[in-house]
Amino acid sequence: MSNWTLLEADNLDSFFLKRLANLIYADMIYENLNFDWVDHYWNMLDENGIFIIQTDYHTVAQMKIYMDNLAVKSNFVSWVIYKQEWGGVPKKGFPHKHDDILIYSKGNNFKWHGDRIQIPKVTAGTKFDKKGTGLKTPCSVFDDLGNFSTMSKERIKNGNGKNIQWQKPLKLLRRLMYPFLDKGDLVLDPFCGTATSGVVALEIGCEYVGIENNPAVFQIAKERLTQLEE
Repeated sequence: MSNWTLLEADNLDSFFLKRLANLIYADMIYENLNFDWVDHYWNMLDENGIFIIQTDYHTVAQMKIYMDNLAVKSNFVSWVIYKQEWGGVPKKGFPHKHDDILIYSKGNNFKWHGDRIQIPKVTAGTKFDKKGTGLKTPCSVFDDLGNFSTMSKERIKNGNGKNIQWQKPLKLLRRLMYPFLDKGDLVLDPFCGTATSGVVALEIGCEYVGIENNPAVFQIAKERLTQLEE
């Protein structure tokens, strides 16, 4: 029996979840200031669930204010900067080379498995490595993951051989999701695209529900998750 469900639908359509989600990941439409979907999905989150919103400079300020003032109290966890240094640059001003990722919890007793995402410390093997592991939890600026360029081997293409827009790399979703989940948890993604979040959820042994309104992208996501079962 499959541990995942994909819905080809608008993410504000009514649908049934058999239980509340433990983690919701939303790679939102960055320029859209209509945040109705936030309230819709916040109500589907477990009492100590994690809500992750990925956006950029277009909407991060408004979204932060919105999340801090939800009718049902939210708890701010982290503001992550996901840095990439590829693509064009403006004629004037500093180029925007990062996404902003806001992480909130519904309660204070959320899960945290920081040991799953440890990275090497600069001070490994010195007196400043007090635990002696040579490892640390990454800080909130992810500048060590490298670029996810249009030429990356992980890029998924459509029937015309063009890259699917807005695909996120596995290494980013693993860092964002691994610490907050246990096997058997439920992950919900209302903007699932090619279902990278689903791949990561299934790696952990979680159940997954993804929603995508583009028929062609929905089919690609479905084929991607189906292949994991073969």
